[in-house]
Order: sequence, then C-alpha cells, then structure tokens
Amino acid sequence: MTSVNTNIGAILAQKFLRVNAAELATTQNRVSSGLRVATVTDDASSFAVAAGIRGDIKAYTAVAAALQGGVTAGTVAVSAGEQVSNRIGDIKAKLVQLSDESLSSASRDTYNADLASMVEEVNNYLAQAEYTGRNLLGSGGDDLLIVSNIDGAAVTLRNNDVADLAIGSIAGNAEAQTALDDLATFKGELDTALANLGADLTRIKSQTEFIKQTEETVRIGLGALVDADLARESAQLSANQVRQQLGVQAIGIANQQPQTLLGLFR
Repeated sequence: MTSVNTNIGAILAQKFLRVNAAELATTQNRVSSGLRVATVTDDASSFAVAAGIRGDIKAYTAVAAALQGGVTAGTVAVSAGEQVSNRIGDIKAKLVQLSDESLSSASRDTYNADLASMVEEVNNYLAQAEYTGRNLLGSGGDDLLIVSNIDGAAVTLRNNDVADLAIGSIAGNAEAQTALDDLATFKGELDTALANLGADLTRIKSQTEFIKQTEETVRIGLGALVDADLARESAQLSANQVRQQLGVQAIGIANQQPQTLLGLFR
C-alpha cells in the first residue's frame, strides 16, 4: 500500500539512523576516553570489578612508598655504620700508639686529644643514623615495622641498639690493652648490626620489587578489562559515520517517494 500519511521507508530509515547515532556516540566516547568501560552504564559488572582493581592499585602504590621509606631508613643506618667501621681502624692505631709507655707527656696528651675526638665522632655517627626520627643503629631505638602488602602484612627492620663507644684517656700500656679489648667488643657489635641491616634491606628491596611487579601486572589486567581497542574503535567510527550519511540520504529518498503519487492524479 502506498500512503501519504504513513511513510514506511522514512520511518525505517529514521529507526536505523537513531540506532546508528547511539552506536556512533558510544564509539566516540570510547575513542575520546580510551576506555571501553568508562561508566557503570557501559558494563555494570566490569565497572564494579575495575573499581576494586583501581583500589588495589592505589594500595600497591602506598605499600611501595612505605617500603621505599624503610629502605631509606636502613640505608641511612648502614651508611653511618660504614663510617663508624672506617673510623675504628684509626682509633685502633691511636690506641696502639698510646700503649707505648716511652711517650712524652706532651705527645700522650696530643694522642689522647685525637683519641677523644675520634671516639666523639663515632658516637655522633651512631646518634645521627636517623631517618624520620627512627634510629636503627644507635642505642635507644625500636624495631621498625613496615607494611609489605595490601593485606596489611608487615616486615621488620631490626633496631640493633649499638651502645656508644666508651674509651677514656690512656695513661699506659695496661689501659691501652683494656681499651683495645673494648674496641674489639664494640666492633663485633657493629659488625653484627651491619649484617642484620644488610639482611633486612635485602629482604625489603626484594619485597619492593615484588610489589612493583605485582602492581604492573594488575594494571595490565585492568587495561584488558576496561581499555578500548582503539584500532577497532577507529574502524567502527568510520563505519558508523558512513552509515549515518547513508541513513540521512535514505530519509531524503523516502521523503521523495510520496511525490510520485501526484502523477496518479494528473
């Protein structure tokens, strides 16, 4: 049936044009945002899963930052310990000099002044081995618990509580020998502390690398879930644009058809 009241061709063309317009809008949104799932209306379940993954990524970033802070605290302590270790050799040499009882009073006073300065330097290193108020080398500190995963698990940076070096003026060989024994004991404690710090730092650095790799893997998974395939969307965009143009032309053709009815009444 041919009618001027109901233009079936135009109605169908409008229907397809409306559907194509919706698809074109969807494709344009994907191209502009780079996301296949940008809002909950795109894919409710995928959007919910993606929201949880994004939360995990933020948590992994926070854990990595906390672990890096622990690495810094441990590195500061190790650096101070290495400086102390280097100074111990100088102190030992000075004690050996002071063990010589043939020294003049003036020379002994000079050596003792040098010894006191070096001991003070060592103790200053111990006191200054501090990061954000935490000292993992010198005495009086506490173990440092560092969050190591998004489930709240923690790793421990041990406080090694190395006591200050206590060596006074050396008046003769006997005092020098006692001081050398005290120095050897101090060095043993320092070596143990450095070994502990090195082991703790190795563990934390490994955990930091694990967290970073895990975060990267999770990001890849998130991308696979919500990212748009831009090569595919580009092709789809071109197709939708062509269909839109054809739809407009189809409506024009459909609107011309009723004009042919005028020929029946001539």
